[in-house]
Parts: sequence; structure tokens; C-alpha cells
Amino acid sequence: MKTEIQHPTLGKIEYNESFWTGRKQLYINGTQLNKTARKTYVLPDGRTAILNGNFLLGATIQLDGQVIRLSPAIKWYEILLAVISFALILTWGNVVELCLIVPVVGGAIGGFLSALISMAGLLLMRTVKPAWAKVLIGIATIGVCFGVCAGVGFAIVAAL
Repeated sequence: MKTEIQHPTLGKIEYNESFWTGRKQLYINGTQLNKTARKTYVLPDGRTAILNGNFLLGATIQLDGQVIRLSPAIKWYEILLAVISFALILTWGNVVELCLIVPVVGGAIGGFLSALISMAGLLLMRTVKPAWAKVLIGIATIGVCFGVCAGVGFAIVAAL
């Protein structure tokens, strides 16, 4: 995931974070900063910058006593939409009366699938800017999660 911001005194700041490894890189005006510790980077002029957070939760750097936001913080509705699909499957899969209507896999399999789909939806929500698009992705994630878990639930019932 890559974000770019324009800072009034530092210029263009680029923040890259690998989706797979979590490896982070900082660039200021096209010059890559040297990493000296886990969260500490050194600018070409010798000043140190401390990187906090990540793409998912929101990244900031501390430099010369000021905090510069590199990626926006996670919003409450993004968390809520991600948790709803997980909670829906956990609840639906454990209520017998609901499973008689639509059998949904619950337990460890349902929890794993719903957590995986919820995290994918959360990551997708973080890549778009408008709030309406984030809400649409969240609602689609809830539908996909329910559909996948219902499909597995129907397959298990048919196998019995």
C-alpha cells in the first residue's frame, strides 16, 4: 500500500508498506530514509523520524516534535462493518432456530471464514476514499460472508 502526502516544510513524503510482509519504507522528496531501528528512520541531514502505526490502523511519523499523519486513522464505521459480518455468523451459527431457516457453518470453521472475509473487507475499505464506497464495500462483505458460510453450511447438511 502506498500513500503520498505533501508537507509544507518537508515536501513530498511517500510511505510504502508491503501487504504480505509488512515491510515499511519512507521517502522524503524521492530520497529513501535509512532504517536504524524497528520504527526509527534517519533523514539525510541526520534528524531522526519515528514511524508509528501501519496502513490498516493509520500511520504517523514524529519528526522535530510534530506528528505528521501519513495515512488516515481507521474510522468507527469501518470497524463496525467488519465486526458485523463476524458477529452475524457467530450468532447465526449458534442459534438452532436460525440454522433451520438457513444452515450456516459456525464454530471454528465459520469463525475462521468470517474473520478472513471481514479482514479482506476491512483492507478493501481502507483502499477507497469516499465514505459511501466504504459502506458499500462493508455491506457487500457482510453479504459475501453470509453467502460463503451458508454455502458451506448447505454442503455440510447435504453430506449428512
